[in-house]
This record gives sequence, C-alpha cells and structure tokens, in this order.
Amino acid sequence: MFYLLTLLSLSLMINDPDPTTLKELQWKNRILLIFPGEQTKKLPELAWAEDLEEKLADRDLIYFTLGDSLSGNSDFTFSESYRHTLRKKYAPGCNMGCYVLIGKDGGAKLKKEQARVNWAELFATIDAMPMRIREMKRSENGTRR
Repeated sequence: MFYLLTLLSLSLMINDPDPTTLKELQWKNRILLIFPGEQTKKLPELAWAEDLEEKLADRDLIYFTLGDSLSGNSDFTFSESYRHTLRKKYAPGCNMGCYVLIGKDGGAKLKKEQARVNWAELFATIDAMPMRIREMKRSENGTRR
C-alpha cells in the first residue's frame, strides 16, 4: 500500500502542469500580466472581441489577472508570494491598473497603465517582434514552429 501511495504521489508531482515561475513558460508562451491599481484596486478591463481567443492562441499568448485571486486563460497557477513578487517587479507604483507583456524570451516588451487592455496595440507590438515575424512566415509556408 505504501508503495502504491508513493508511486501515485510521484506521478502527480511529475504530471503537475502548474508552473511556479514565469521561467517555466519561457520560449513557449508570451504572457500578459494584468495588475489592479494600488489605489483603485480595479483591474484593467479585458473587453472581449469575438475572435479574441483565436488571436491569443495564434500568438501563443496567455494572460493572468493578478488581483485578489489569480485568473486567466490557462490552467497555470502561481503562489500568492510569487504573485506579490511579480507585482513588485513589473507593476510598482501602478495606481489605476496596468498590464505588462512578457515576450517568449522572458523580457518585458510593453507596459501600460490604463483602465482597459488595448488589444490592437498589444497585438501590433507582438506582431512586430522578430520571433513572431518568423512564426508568421512559417505559418504562411505551411510549416510548424
């Protein structure tokens, strides 16, 4: 019985899809971190468009809202202490709500403090990145990443 429980525990740890840091998503996904304002406590509005999910998937973009709880368009989770670390690193002094785009290389590419996520600007920023340009060319040629 002990042997079976040990095997089960090990398999759960190995198959756990939840990263503990952004590093585990590096080179796989672009990440949008959305923070509430320190004074307003409001998150920027996401304003969903009809084809938004498709555009997010096409750009390998996942987002996390880091308010009182964590939510987003993926199953990944971060600990409360790591969420605090992310806020200190990417959104110090953010008063009215802000969002930060992290590229696949792990670098911050865009930071905006505003009440609504500007998807057009965000996608234009991503589409101008050299890695994304290569991805689009491969897609046009019918090859996979």
